[in-house]
Amino acid sequence: MSMVLIYNLSPEKDAKLKMLCRKLNITSRTVEKHEYGHKLSRLLGLSDDSSVFAGEDFDGEMLYIADLRGGMLNLFLDQLRRKKISVPLKAIQTETNMGFTSYELYHELCAEREAIQRGMIAHNGN
Repeated sequence: MSMVLIYNLSPEKDAKLKMLCRKLNITSRTVEKHEYGHKLSRLLGLSDDSSVFAGEDFDGEMLYIADLRGGMLNLFLDQLRRKKISVPLKAIQTETNMGFTSYELYHELCAEREAIQRGMIAHNGN
């Protein structure tokens, strides 16, 4: 089942994103802060694991895109751009990250973004 987990969007942006998901027949769900310690597989309804792990809260906007493949993934990302729904951190479901908590995913994406920015600076000779 295609699903988008939504983190920390403003009410207006959240509503726009959910409307887009409905149009594309994608399930969407806003993840509440008290759920951040659950594994992503549980948030997607793919696991009964009720373990809750501690982590550092975050307020950054993030999307976790599950089970969207090929053309549908491209269509979804294209529609985000066209509708000017900007979310800086996005992740696509993988075997590895399904075992992450929301905390772990957020920190992993932030680290990747920083590494890319450092690489761009190094590449540009700055």
